[in-house]
Amino acid sequence: MRLSEDFLREVKDNNDLISLAGGYVQLKRTGNTYSCCCPFHSEKTPSCHFYPNGSFYCFGCHVGGDVITFVMQIERLDYINAVKFLAERAGMSMPDDTGDNNTKKRLRLYEMNQAAGKFFHEQLMSPAGERGLAYLTNRGLSVHTIRRFGLGFAADDWHTLHMHMRNLGYNDFELAEASLLSQNNNKFYDKFRNRVMFPIFDTRGNVVAFGGRTLGDDKAKYLNSSETPVFHKGEMLYALNIAKNSKADHFILCEGYMDVIAMHQAGFDSAVASLGTALTPNHANLLSRLGKKEVILSYDSDNAGQNATTKAINLFANVGLHARVLKIDGAKDPDEFIKSFGSERFGDIIEKSGGALDFEMDKLTAGLDLHTDDGKMQYLNKVVPFLAEIRSDLDRAVYISRAAKLTGIPQATITTAVDRQQNRNSKRAKRDEQRNLIQPRRDAINPASAKLPKEEKAERGIICFLFHNPEKLEKIQNELGEDGFVTDFNKKAYKLLAEMCKNSQEPDISPLNEVFTAQEMGRIKEIIEDPIFAHDEDAVGDLIRTLKEYKKSAGEKPADQMTAGDLTLLQQLLKEKK
Repeated sequence: MRLSEDFLREVKDNNDLISLAGGYVQLKRTGNTYSCCCPFHSEKTPSCHFYPNGSFYCFGCHVGGDVITFVMQIERLDYINAVKFLAERAGMSMPDDTGDNNTKKRLRLYEMNQAAGKFFHEQLMSPAGERGLAYLTNRGLSVHTIRRFGLGFAADDWHTLHMHMRNLGYNDFELAEASLLSQNNNKFYDKFRNRVMFPIFDTRGNVVAFGGRTLGDDKAKYLNSSETPVFHKGEMLYALNIAKNSKADHFILCEGYMDVIAMHQAGFDSAVASLGTALTPNHANLLSRLGKKEVILSYDSDNAGQNATTKAINLFANVGLHARVLKIDGAKDPDEFIKSFGSERFGDIIEKSGGALDFEMDKLTAGLDLHTDDGKMQYLNKVVPFLAEIRSDLDRAVYISRAAKLTGIPQATITTAVDRQQNRNSKRAKRDEQRNLIQPRRDAINPASAKLPKEEKAERGIICFLFHNPEKLEKIQNELGEDGFVTDFNKKAYKLLAEMCKNSQEPDISPLNEVFTAQEMGRIKEIIEDPIFAHDEDAVGDLIRTLKEYKKSAGEKPADQMTAGDLTLLQQLLKEKK
């Protein structure tokens, strides 16, 4: 049975790996991860780790993957039955029929949204869109910015888009399913009317939905597309398709479209926003996988904004992302601040943003009476590991001082305890690093890696980059060719990943459980989570050249000029192949 991307995502979202694993093994929390003695091989020291992004990996036996892999191993089930197990656990029904129809429907939705976005933009730049263009330029947006974000205009009419899309060959029912038309009984009409239009892109650059800002007196100031098979607002962030490629080491999380666009225009191209909904764990997980160090929260200063900030800090902490809080004085939002004081001043307040550490420090005192010795000890047992994790020496010194004042304990005493904790953390990190570096003499998963280490490393880098940047598939294939990989395991993983990208699927390791073993899934997890190659397009160019040079050198030597060493190597490779 071929399972759809949407169904697998829903199964995983409804089965938290850490909660499930806790029913089989005794988990110990260490920071944001959990560890245990591996249930898949005999060991005395815990080497199996579970991560907030829904994956696990054992540094002992190299088994790894997602919640589906874990169930396959722990319950001794095949791929389909493991998915059934998880679906039943979540109260879900298995689909009766999945396959090409789902893919065709998704492609059709992408085509409709693309055509609608192009029409809205043409309307904006025509005399019919004069009101919409005036609104955007009055908000300070340049024509370049308007074009960059594909902004558009929906006429104050019931059937302008309707007739245009009908002329392109789309019927009323599929246009309604795409949330481009609304339906009342048997009558269809434009969903968006008299609105400035903001196309919403997925991370691959496909238009998947729209947001519309009214230019009239509608009760709904902003109107978003309803959810469709290609649009799930709880899993998407506005402008992430651009922000994920920013050189900044952080994301800036805003409340609305205009804040994001104003920031991008001012040069802060890592800004994103949730789509008319509160931040969700899926949003936090999504940002945690994109290689940035932290998230800067830029919410309103009212009660709702402060509550949202508190929730967001907790969500990002759960996935291992550091959060800071932007304090905007003299303006109600980033758009207004940039207009009033300029981008340089806004850059200054980004650099000075703080607040997340204060929030975490305050949270550690909850339920403790710091006037008692017992309360002080409980607080110190929690605050010392927290302080030891703070990377900045200056920040750490400031918060050590605060802890000393709260407890009345000398600052030097707390500093000594923190230093000892840091040493323990450092030793643990070095042990983990050494475990990662130690490889068996023979690579059972990809035997050719021993003879082609440089080429095999290049292949891993390309796979990692493609997983995080699926929109670059065509460019990679144009440069590398269809048969550029030289080791069998990496070639198989690359081809399956490329197939997902061609089918407009967001890359996901879950379907690979059907064709790879748990040890092979562990290797794939290692590959795709390598931070060095995940977002470095220049480095990938070098990796592609490495493979092309190998192919060239391997193909230039005639058979009758092969050395004895070449013949021995060829015989060995043929033996391993058999």
